[in-house]
Amino acid sequence: MKLEDYSGAEAFQVEKRSMFAAEWLPLCAEGQLAQPGDFVSASVGGWSVFGVRDGEGVLRILRNACRHQNMPVVNTPSGHCESFRCRFHGWTYDLQGRFLSAPPPVAPKDPGSPDLHLASLATALTAGIAFFRLGPPAAAAPDLGAPLPAYGGTLTTEIACNWKVCVEHLLAEHVLSSDFTWHWPLLTVRRAGTLAIVEQVVPHTFLRTRLFTHVFGAVADDHRQAADTIKHVCEGLQVDRAAGALAADDGALTADFHRRLGEVYAGGGETT
Repeated sequence: MKLEDYSGAEAFQVEKRSMFAAEWLPLCAEGQLAQPGDFVSASVGGWSVFGVRDGEGVLRILRNACRHQNMPVVNTPSGHCESFRCRFHGWTYDLQGRFLSAPPPVAPKDPGSPDLHLASLATALTAGIAFFRLGPPAAAAPDLGAPLPAYGGTLTTEIACNWKVCVEHLLAEHVLSSDFTWHWPLLTVRRAGTLAIVEQVVPHTFLRTRLFTHVFGAVADDHRQAADTIKHVCEGLQVDRAAGALAADDGALTADFHRRLGEVYAGGGETT
């Protein structure tokens, strides 16, 4: 690992093309999309996507890119709606991502073409967590182990750090066990009796990270202080990286994380 890997756009672009475009990535907890019309959107490693519960109760994950000029269709992190309308030129889609209509000046020549629908992504639900994959689902979706307790809510924390700093902090001082599992590249699961905490790292930009703390078996608000502590620590660690202090491979999980990143960078030299 090099210092510029924590603060530069070049490394983030390599990660986007060589890693995030190829892996199963978490988007949200299934409980965040409880009712038809509920949606969650995020930029995960530079890829803009959103998940929605459609009118038939199916959870779908779609590329957040209008088929007209690739502008975002969803502009808020979460909410509820009956359809999606691009605010730039008015192209409208249903909850399954199917094209519905557009104003006459920008209407497509063939409104019945399936090429007008939003791009649908491979989706998998595992223990209450929704995953997506941008490419063909050649590999099996992550297995989170034993079923999680009842969903208790999700906390969202915005952190001024590179996503790798957050993962390093979550892995520090832990060993792989039935109580703590890490799922490359963005998810950890910590179990304690009837409680389970799923920490989902969402790389927004190379210096901005969103952390979803999904709480199972308890009330989410009871864990706000712990999430705020993660924010405080990670923002301090980002300052350390800028000052030249790299994370040590003190534990097997951190060492494995750095090894995998090294493979990504070694194979991503020609990506754009």
